[in-house]
Amino acid sequence: MTNLLRCRTVEPVTGTVPAPALSPAAPADASIQSVGDVVAAHVRPLVQHIDKDGLYPEAALRGLGAAGAFAHHVGETGRGLPGAIADMAEVGATCLSTAFCMWCQDALVWYLDCTPNRELAARALSDAASGRRLGGTGLSNPMKSFSGIEPLALKGERVDGGWRVTGRLPWVSNLGPDHLFGSIFATTGGRKVMALFDCGAAGVTLTQNAHFIALEGTRTYSVLIRDVFVRDANVLAEDATTFVPGIRQGFVLLQLGMAIGAARGAAAAMDADASGRAQATWLPLSPTAIRDRASDLQERAARATSTCHDPSRAAFLDVLRLRLDASWLALEASQTLSLQFGARGYLAGCDADRRRREAQFVAIVTPSIKHITKELAAE
Repeated sequence: MTNLLRCRTVEPVTGTVPAPALSPAAPADASIQSVGDVVAAHVRPLVQHIDKDGLYPEAALRGLGAAGAFAHHVGETGRGLPGAIADMAEVGATCLSTAFCMWCQDALVWYLDCTPNRELAARALSDAASGRRLGGTGLSNPMKSFSGIEPLALKGERVDGGWRVTGRLPWVSNLGPDHLFGSIFATTGGRKVMALFDCGAAGVTLTQNAHFIALEGTRTYSVLIRDVFVRDANVLAEDATTFVPGIRQGFVLLQLGMAIGAARGAAAAMDADASGRAQATWLPLSPTAIRDRASDLQERAARATSTCHDPSRAAFLDVLRLRLDASWLALEASQTLSLQFGARGYLAGCDADRRRREAQFVAIVTPSIKHITKELAAE
């Protein structure tokens, strides 16, 4: 990993918006052996700090890596995706910010496991799958570009031994000075190349120029890339146009962990609110119905992994329909929780408020409901 791109500190766009401080890595703790242990020790006690104060859950992510949460789909050609989805859902039921960071990490692992550049995989995959090296996906802009929603943000020119890349990615999450991310740039010759970038590389700057209504603890930055040298050894795919259709299903299927977790978390909160539940019997969606729909989504996702490398548009549209159903479930479950809570759910900072804001993120993260419905309408 020492030969990956090296570099520059996180800095804000203005002096009024400080970048979040690094949180400590998870301590060595023999008692933490499972995802549930990590949730109990490093997620549940910090949910409010993550949501309100923008605390980055690095200790949780390191612990989740040690517990094997990011390694399910390594070397399994997609068969391990259900395990990754299940672990993400378990965390997402408590904190969607942490679950989203898990998805970013899982997607990074997915790219590294699927790359034809096996020398790069040999250098980087183990550290990413174990959580020793954290990172993001960087494919929001490229995915939108492939759908004709926006132009590709990064441009690259061929130089001796690699590429010189310049551009700006509007939003990339789960980043820090020593984190990695994959992204795609257009070449002067018309090709699209996917490569692994290092946030510590010369010419890479992370800037925080906006605050969101939720998920502030996910280290979501604009990434400025100024004449960054990308070695050939760090290229994930020389032809991203043919590589991406083989990985995009896994990219989207993994997101179901967030949606399923958000729905189950809302159902659990409804059950825990005994007095409110007694008065909300006639609401159209019950906690049991939410859990049943979440389980159905998880089963459908497990079946879809059998063809997750199918590059056809038809296969991808099937996964998008599944992702759309998951988005609606997260939204409906969080809305029902708010309706059950009534005025209590309209108080700033209450649990229903957080879960509602989190569910809205599930619906807008790439591919968003708007993006998916555009794709399905073009079928």
